[in-house]
Amino acid sequence: MNQFKLRNILPFITPIIFIYIIISLGWKTYINEFLNIGVLIFFVFLLSILHFYIFFEKKVDKKLKSMIFLSFMILIPSIFLSIIKIFFYKKNFLDIKNLLLVSLTLYILIRITYFLRNIIYVKIHNPVFIFITSFIFLSFLGSIFLMLPTSTVKKISFIDALFTSTSAVCVTGLVVLDTSKDFTFLGKVIILILIELGGLGILTITSFLSYFFRDGFSFREGIYISNFLNTKKTTNVLSLSVKVVLFTLIVEITGALLIYFSIQEQNILESDSPLFFSIFHSISAFCNSGFSTLSKGLYSESIRFNYLLQFIIACLLILGGIGFNILFNFFTYIWLTLKKYIYKIFKDEYFRNPVHIVTLNTKIVVFTTFSLLLLGTIFYYISEYHSSLLEHTTYTGKWISSFFSSATSRTAGFQVLNMNQWAPLTIVFTIFLMWIGASPASTGGGIKTSTFALALMNIISLSKGKERLEIQRKEISSESIRLSFSIIILSLIAIYISILIILFLDPKEDILFITFEVFSAFSTVGLSLGITSNLSNGSKLVLIILMFLGRIGFFNIMVGLLKNRKISHYYYRYPKENILIH
Repeated sequence: MNQFKLRNILPFITPIIFIYIIISLGWKTYINEFLNIGVLIFFVFLLSILHFYIFFEKKVDKKLKSMIFLSFMILIPSIFLSIIKIFFYKKNFLDIKNLLLVSLTLYILIRITYFLRNIIYVKIHNPVFIFITSFIFLSFLGSIFLMLPTSTVKKISFIDALFTSTSAVCVTGLVVLDTSKDFTFLGKVIILILIELGGLGILTITSFLSYFFRDGFSFREGIYISNFLNTKKTTNVLSLSVKVVLFTLIVEITGALLIYFSIQEQNILESDSPLFFSIFHSISAFCNSGFSTLSKGLYSESIRFNYLLQFIIACLLILGGIGFNILFNFFTYIWLTLKKYIYKIFKDEYFRNPVHIVTLNTKIVVFTTFSLLLLGTIFYYISEYHSSLLEHTTYTGKWISSFFSSATSRTAGFQVLNMNQWAPLTIVFTIFLMWIGASPASTGGGIKTSTFALALMNIISLSKGKERLEIQRKEISSESIRLSFSIIILSLIAIYISILIILFLDPKEDILFITFEVFSAFSTVGLSLGITSNLSNGSKLVLIILMFLGRIGFFNIMVGLLKNRKISHYYYRYPKENILIH
């Protein structure tokens, strides 16, 4: 057997390993633990030997050689650590198994990255199509993992598994099952992984891994990644994806530590451990998913009045929902401002900042986000002061709970107030906040803050008789204005049709509750008035589709399906015609 044939074994052995990982995780009670570890060690050892031989082949493609090297560097340490643990810690088989599973899972991620870069990107020329299919594939894969016997306390249906998986991948938070009681620790870990992958996007993760390949990346790959990260540049998108992943990990780790110290005095009985509770809720909050390991979420009696915890999670929600481009632009401004004062104080030099550090996009998003947070906080405080806020006896508690409700209503499904006591006015206002949602290029959904702001400012501009929309001495392109109104109309059409279908399938449910549920699903918010689990399978399927539309973007789907691949140059213009519209 020569080395060329050994290279051809890899595409066949990867799915075998993947299937065995599923079996090992899902049916561990039927497999002898020692035998299971032996098989895992065999797979890791076999892969290590194969990669070692392939790496020294002279005619190996540069991209394949990079993948081989990175895979070998991940597989080898797990072999040595497993041998050490077997000889010195013979009883600790669970740690060895987890180590091997993590190693093989990382290897599969690397293989997926290689497959995307060298197979999918070459054959498929539509970045939007790849973006859409990545979420669909991840949702169906997640539902398979959630249906494993060891993922749930009792057997669940495929539609419930798909609903939960889609809700996690689309970072929504709507649930048809009790995450705390119906899922095992493994099930919760799977949900957490789906939330992280859905929040960042599988393309961002694979791009992050591509950074460690030594062959760089193609122009086409840059286009695909820039399309997902919502940036016009293609030159530095690989480093941008690395920044996004590293920034996410830093914020989530910091958030987990803060949450951990904020709950030290609380006895969280339902959670597996305070550490897991902290990690789960930090990731869930930053990714704006709204999943919780507690049956009543943050409204549970053990943490309902922990205002420090509420403030920490609210900050994570805002950071995750404001958009990575906005955050990086804002941090650049802070760093350059500090640098300016440092030069002035210590070096007695004048450091001149680049012109227009803070972009107009950043100003619009930050101003709109701050305005909505302030408006929402005041509204919840006034509207629920004599209702759901009564159980919060202090003014500090009332204001923090109102602030938290304002933050979570646009992005995530956490709640610290009793929604059963909400007045219809509060419900309708929350629907409005959910519809606006988070900011572009963030982990949140909705029509986006910039879309709402542009549409509103354009209406004001037209009312003043202006033909162009001008903001701070800059003219907003007609393409951006048309796009904002298109997104608004498409969202309302999708929401209206969904309400009609669910009313037809579940006529007994209250129309206000259904409307709330539909807006929550489309905007990937996750708040619910308690009817999700009572809906029929058809209605659940409608919500699943809505969550996809909200996360991927209705307009993106239409572009992916309808856009003409050929570049069209229009060398003509038809005569203009005015249509009566008022």
